[in-house]
Amino acid sequence: MKNYSKGGFTLMELVTVISILGILAAMAVPKFFNLRFKAQIETENQIIGTIRAGLETYAAHQIAFTGIKNYPVSNTSTVLLDILSRVPTDWSYASGSPGTITHSRSDSTISWTYTRSSNDVYSIGTRSAI
Repeated sequence: MKNYSKGGFTLMELVTVISILGILAAMAVPKFFNLRFKAQIETENQIIGTIRAGLETYAAHQIAFTGIKNYPVSNTSTVLLDILSRVPTDWSYASGSPGTITHSRSDSTISWTYTRSSNDVYSIGTRSAI
């Protein structure tokens, strides 16, 4: 007769544990990618918020120097340079009426429109994929 030691796991126990770990991993991976996508959107929202704050700072400087609240004209190609000390990589601005703020990501390109309807009124449109 063979003497079996009770110190190890049976093959069935190991297969069961590995199966459970595989199922848990299959459920966690899609949630991880969704979390990454949400983080990218939130980062873009934060940068757009910084651009809005920069526009307000630009207007405050205009009030201080000229006495008139004035935002950058949308058909000026240096809008982002005028309001941000450092423009993030992968972000650009195309002048026009309206101007277009663009973020080029590895998986897609996202844009927002920038319009100055009068000296003291501007708008940044909603996020849209190109």
